[in-house]
Amino acid sequence: MQIRIYDDGAGRRSASGTDEVRDCLFVLGWGNRCRHENVQWLVDRLAERYRVHVAELPTHITDVEREWVTPLAEYAADLDRFHVLSHSAGGLAVAHLEADGLGNCVYLSPWWGSDYPLPAFVLGALTSLPISRPVVPFSELEADALGSLATDQQVADAPTAASPAFLGTIDRAQRRLPPARENAVAFCTLTDAIVDPRAVGHRLPADRIRLYDGGHELFSSTAREALTETVLEALERGPAGLRAADPREAQ
Repeated sequence: MQIRIYDDGAGRRSASGTDEVRDCLFVLGWGNRCRHENVQWLVDRLAERYRVHVAELPTHITDVEREWVTPLAEYAADLDRFHVLSHSAGGLAVAHLEADGLGNCVYLSPWWGSDYPLPAFVLGALTSLPISRPVVPFSELEADALGSLATDQQVADAPTAASPAFLGTIDRAQRRLPPARENAVAFCTLTDAIVDPRAVGHRLPADRIRLYDGGHELFSSTAREALTETVLEALERGPAGLRAADPREAQ
């Protein structure tokens, strides 16, 4: 796992004017990279308020706990109090994360459920295979599914296949999700073609969910201009920040 730090000094300016360090851990989704233009767009706005620690998840893994959650926990152990923003697969990892200093959690299209076009018995047989090579093709990670602002670089870097071992560890992590935190909120679109948005509704009440029109990646959708301030408020204030925002922003 690679973690990059973006610190232009904003993390040392608090609302009270003290020299308090304020950190945000931003855990990217499956295939997202800091070099992606739209990821950097959101990082730049986070960096106006926080020292931002951006985690790039390794792509082809066989164990969510060992390869995603544990490295995040080890890194977070060196932080004081921090808020967490996560996207997609990052949201699955963060849901399992335990850390003393963890503050508010904002999830963007968290991968808490999958809607595979396969019968359950076929999916069960597939994910039980001890194959760690990415041989199962993915066709959903395309520009239209990601968001109308998705770049050619994002599409080119998106994983095109997954291994049965990867799908199996994702399925187990989804089925073993702990209860959602009281200070957690989520942003998602009901037309998400990559993750199942129904899983968000199963875990969070409606007043802690903000819907938007767009693709899987909020930061690659035109809704980002209207909703980024709401994302920042939710990071700062938790569910209260989401409730205070004008619902018409999501239109």
